[in-house]
Amino acid sequence: MDKKKSQVVVISGSTSGIGEQLTRLYREAGHTVIGIARTAVHPDISADVTDYGTIRSAVDRIGKEHGHIDTVIACAGAGLSGATELLPIDKIEAQTDLCYTGAVNLVQAALKYMKEGSKVVFISSACALFALPFRATYCASKAAVNMVSFGMYMELKKHGISVTSICPGDIKTNFTANRVKVKGGGERYGDEADNSAYKIDSREHKRMDVVKATKKIYKCATKCKKPLYIIGFKYKFLNFLRHVLPQKLFLDITAKKF
Repeated sequence: MDKKKSQVVVISGSTSGIGEQLTRLYREAGHTVIGIARTAVHPDISADVTDYGTIRSAVDRIGKEHGHIDTVIACAGAGLSGATELLPIDKIEAQTDLCYTGAVNLVQAALKYMKEGSKVVFISSACALFALPFRATYCASKAAVNMVSFGMYMELKKHGISVTSICPGDIKTNFTANRVKVKGGGERYGDEADNSAYKIDSREHKRMDVVKATKKIYKCATKCKKPLYIIGFKYKFLNFLRHVLPQKLFLDITAKKF
């Protein structure tokens, strides 16, 4: 690759799933990629996006070493399921801290080193587009990611920095296995939450292949011409239905399906 076109790319959640695949694709394209992850599985920088000081220090190190950052991708995330009424508040806070606050923390730190022509990419979720029963907190955290992405899109557009939110649907990664599941529904919900989680998890074999899906995400991330991309025809169709059907009808259909 022509060095003039080579970019400095920072990716959180870089040691597994979508983040790992994006790291590979950017490196194969000749870019300098610095992966950030809180796990000990060989990240370039070991840091937790929810830790304000640690992320600021890590990104400052990157910025000073390379002089600038061309693309930042907030990809770190995890899931949470269970009856919303019964979720421990600390698990709700942990979900929000990782998926929303952590993403904003990383992007804020990176923008200090980003100039005209740079790109901010939030890896959101199709769950940000419509609520699901017993996964409401996860959906809410990703919907918040979309809203902050849209706000920053407007704020940074005139400064030549593109901002986009990418919403993939279900992909074959370790995400399902790592989802925090709060089991039991008490007298009100009984087995509903557990049955819903089982129903969703049992579709693992039907999920999008991670390599194929990430190639689409990579294409969207490198183009960054629109504020929102949805990965997967099924999710584009569901998003269309969400806009054309009465809200009550759409929610009732979703509740029955999930």
